[in-house]
Order: sequence, then structure tokens, then C-alpha cells
Amino acid sequence: MLPVPTYTLPDDNFAVVLNANAGRVTPRLAKSIRSLVPADRLFFTESEAHAEDVFNHCIQRQYGTVFAGGGDGTIVGAINALQALRGDAPMPNVGVLRLGTGNALAHWLGSGRPVADLQRWKAGQVHRSVSMHMCEAEGTLFPFAGLGVDAAILNDYNEIKRRAQGKWWQSIAKGLTGYLIAGYLKTVPNYLRRPSHRVRITNLGRPAFRIAPNGREIGKPIPTGGLLYEGLASTVCCASMPFYGYGMKMFPHATRRAGRFQLRLANMSALQMACAVPSVWKGGTAPGIQDYYIDSAHIEFEDDMPYQLGGEAMGYRREMTFSLASYPVTLLGQA
Repeated sequence: MLPVPTYTLPDDNFAVVLNANAGRVTPRLAKSIRSLVPADRLFFTESEAHAEDVFNHCIQRQYGTVFAGGGDGTIVGAINALQALRGDAPMPNVGVLRLGTGNALAHWLGSGRPVADLQRWKAGQVHRSVSMHMCEAEGTLFPFAGLGVDAAILNDYNEIKRRAQGKWWQSIAKGLTGYLIAGYLKTVPNYLRRPSHRVRITNLGRPAFRIAPNGREIGKPIPTGGLLYEGLASTVCCASMPFYGYGMKMFPHATRRAGRFQLRLANMSALQMACAVPSVWKGGTAPGIQDYYIDSAHIEFEDDMPYQLGGEAMGYRREMTFSLASYPVTLLGQA
């Protein structure tokens, strides 16, 4: 489910920013996009510093729409850079070009092949405009994040990709196949030998609500300062949109209550989590999973836990506060 959209007619006040180092930004793709986008509004960034200069240029030129090409991490980076650099200037709309691996945002917004999407824009076809309140932690906006096993799988996936460089099995170590290999052959066996960790989750915002499998609120509201959960957990994650990568509908209730996002925790063994994947992938639930509508909560584990933000590995954290951003970001998708 998307937040209630409006519809936008394309105009010529836009720019396209692509990561020149991304594997999917091939010479053929670059040539096709150059045929659609004026040279002074098409940028191929070569480093984080270069990308910051490009986004600052986009703010200075007051482009109404900035298309960013990449996976979720690239899009999240673009949104945060534009937000940090804009000062008092308007925040541009952000168009998502599908050039990553997981592509949760692109999947949610209906983005297709980048060249075809830009052709639709140039042809003046109507686009969906979604005003989205992202989540926020440590001053960074993001559509989804997690502490625990989900982040451990990402760490293991990155390690498998690194070890596969130049090997005969390099091609199968990437994308969804690589994630499944990491999860089932590395993360699950490792976590079978580890105990679950204790966590304490405190509601910091307005009254929070436990979520039933059908998305309705159950039980009494949990007041500000109240305890959402205390006990064992293998993962605690949150999102303000339904999807993780690869079309996995991890957060089916994320957009169902205005002014709240979905917090999900799982008190499950690694083997139980592996068995629950088919149901969870389609937006279902499983024994050991608890869901809440919140706008701010503090998570405190007894040990350091792997942390991922927007599908990017972010090291380890023992404590984290997840909150709903106070201002929306407008994302453009296909109507």
C-alpha cells in the first residue's frame, strides 16, 4: 500500500545523477541516457565528495526533480545529501532509477528499466508523486533499518561477494542468490550456535499500538515512556514502507496508520527464521514475531548487534532510537 499519491506532469527542470562506479552503469546504458538527458543536467559521480558537489550544484540550480540511479543505499545517500545541502531552498523531488540489487524503493514505487522510465518522463507521461515520511536515526533518513540477524545476513553477503571476486562462482555470489547463500549457508549456521540477546524497547513518542496480523490495533495503547517489549530477540527492525529488497514484504503495515511506522521484532531461532521466510516474504507473519505502530522508540540490547540502514551495513550498535522524520520527502514513481 502506498500513501495517498498525487500525480505529477514531468517538466524540463530535472537532473540525473548516476554512480559511475556502479556495475550496472555500463557504457551502453550511459550512451542511451545521454541521448535523453541534456549534457549539463547529466552527472556521473566518481566518489562521495564528487557526489556531494553534484548534489550541491542541483540545489543551487534549483532543479525541481533529481533522478538518482542505484540501489537503496544510493537513493538514501542522495536524499540525505540533498536534505543536508538545501538549507532554506526547497527539497527537490527524488526520482528513483532502478540500478541496484535489492531495489526496495524502486519496487515499491514501480520503477522499471531506467532508460524506459526516463523516456516516459521526456514524453510527458504522468508520474506518481508520493510524499513519504521516512524513519530517522542518528540524524540520517532511511526507509528501513534493522539490528540483529537481518543485518548479519547483509554482513555475510558482503563477505561472500568479497571472497568471490575473480572466482568462477562470482556471478552467483551477487544479488538474490548471494543473499540466500549468505543467509542459509553462513548466517543460519552461525546463529544456531549463538544465544538470543535480551533487548528493552521503550516508547518515546505518542501512544504506540500492538498490531494484529490483519493490521488492526490490539490491546491497550502503550503510553509515552511505556515499555513496548523486554525479553529475548534475534532482530529488531523498522520501516515506513512495506518492502525490504527483492520484493520481500517485510513490513505489510508500515503505511497503514498515518503518523506511525512499523516496528517489528522477532524472538526466533535462526532455524525458525529460515523456515518463516516464505510466509514473511509475502507479507505474512509467524510465531515469535511482534509488530507495533510507533513514531519513536529506543532500542537497547545487552550486547553490540550488527546494524543495517537502507540495505547498507553500518557496523554495530548496542542502542538506537528510531523515529518518524518530521518532514516528508517526495518520491516519484510510475503511475
